[in-house]
Amino acid sequence: MEIRTRLALTFIAFVLPVFLLLLGTFYVYFDQSKHDDFLIKLRNRGITMAQLLMKKRVIQEPLLRQIDENTHTAYSDRRVVIFDNKNRLMYDSGEIDNRTETHSPISINAHLLSQIGPGREVRLANGRRSGLGLLVEQPGQRLKVISYAIDDYGVRTMNEALAVMGFTFGVTVLLMVGLSRLFASRAVSPIVDMIQQINQITPSNVDTRLTTSSHTDELAQLARTFNQMLDRLSAFELQRSFIANASHELRTPLSVLTNQIEVALMKPRPAAEYEQLLTSLREDISQLNTLSNGLLELAQLENRQVNEGGAVVALDDVLYEAVGLMIRKQPTYRITLGASTAPADRPGESTLGESTPGVTSDEALPDVTLNGDPSLLKSAFINLIDNGCKFSASHHVQLTVVVCDTSVEVVVSDQGMGIAADELDYIFQPFYRATNARAIKGSGIGLSMTRRIIQLHGGSLTVNSQLGRGTACTVSLPHRQPSDNKIT
Repeated sequence: MEIRTRLALTFIAFVLPVFLLLLGTFYVYFDQSKHDDFLIKLRNRGITMAQLLMKKRVIQEPLLRQIDENTHTAYSDRRVVIFDNKNRLMYDSGEIDNRTETHSPISINAHLLSQIGPGREVRLANGRRSGLGLLVEQPGQRLKVISYAIDDYGVRTMNEALAVMGFTFGVTVLLMVGLSRLFASRAVSPIVDMIQQINQITPSNVDTRLTTSSHTDELAQLARTFNQMLDRLSAFELQRSFIANASHELRTPLSVLTNQIEVALMKPRPAAEYEQLLTSLREDISQLNTLSNGLLELAQLENRQVNEGGAVVALDDVLYEAVGLMIRKQPTYRITLGASTAPADRPGESTLGESTPGVTSDEALPDVTLNGDPSLLKSAFINLIDNGCKFSASHHVQLTVVVCDTSVEVVVSDQGMGIAADELDYIFQPFYRATNARAIKGSGIGLSMTRRIIQLHGGSLTVNSQLGRGTACTVSLPHRQPSDNKIT
């Protein structure tokens, strides 16, 4: 049974008895009130008849009976019997308006009369008939009066009340079922959303995390706990993948070095060949050194955190430094700088573009600051620029900065060979290299390091690419508000 159904049934099981209790309480109260009102009217009728009987000089018994019979009420089988203090019968109306003909009249005997006294009333009941016996006193006279009838109006009213309560109960049950389903659906909707998000986590996007809120309820705690579990599992998987990939990637250059040395030792060779061999060994060792340094940096990044309240970084300075270092390292690279808008307090042209060969600038980069580590950010942008230039035949990239309300986007785009759509999901895996890029030197860990650096700064890295048409890497980072954009 689904949780939604169980919650709905539980809701009904708790609310329905409470509602029935309320209806039952109302019915009992209403029935008792009607009965008390009925007895009050019977008492008043009995007292009135007794007082009229006491005035025999004015009203005789035949006239009293005529008055009694011609008095219209909402009762049937009504009867008034009056005795004196010696239990002698003085008046008996008989059952007037006898329409029921059910049960015999209430038996009036000496035992009943003996129970009637000063301050004592006797309640009577026989089937549908009910009434009371009481003592009516006046100076010099004391009469015992018994008055009873059938409360036709009260019975009809209670039947109508039962019908109304039955209808109300039916409508309430229908509303309760609908509301319970709505309540259960709203209660489990966060769980359904969580299940949908979990189902979207696949081996190609294991870094996806559940959306968490600022609430402190159990579901928010569950989402955060699940994300923490994914972090631990990702760390274990990264360690396993790191060991497997590192052993594979290190084995290849070491095997090449070993083979070259073994071939060189097979026989004496001229000095020129030894010099050529040493040059080749130096290149292989340099590649091996680059690979090992990259592996070390990647491993260090996994356990590193960037304090949100850390250093205030000027993004434009980081980008200018990254571009300058890249051009000095690779003079054949060409980089074009641009921005979505040019702030009024910056010059129209970048001085870097004027003084550095290979760099052109349409306008100055905007003055945006953020919290982070400038060295890590510079390394991330160097990787993106290097990839764009390296995999482009023209060795040219366009670097554009777009300032949004709460974030800043840095887009590094090229018109190179591009990446196949079915390989985009794997480019962030360490050591993975696209099929069309394997002929170009590289270790395959640059994008992994870059994305990790961006994540450490609370940002995101997305890659859009079309095979043969180029690639655009978009870095989105949260920036400081304009009022805080002052480096102290």
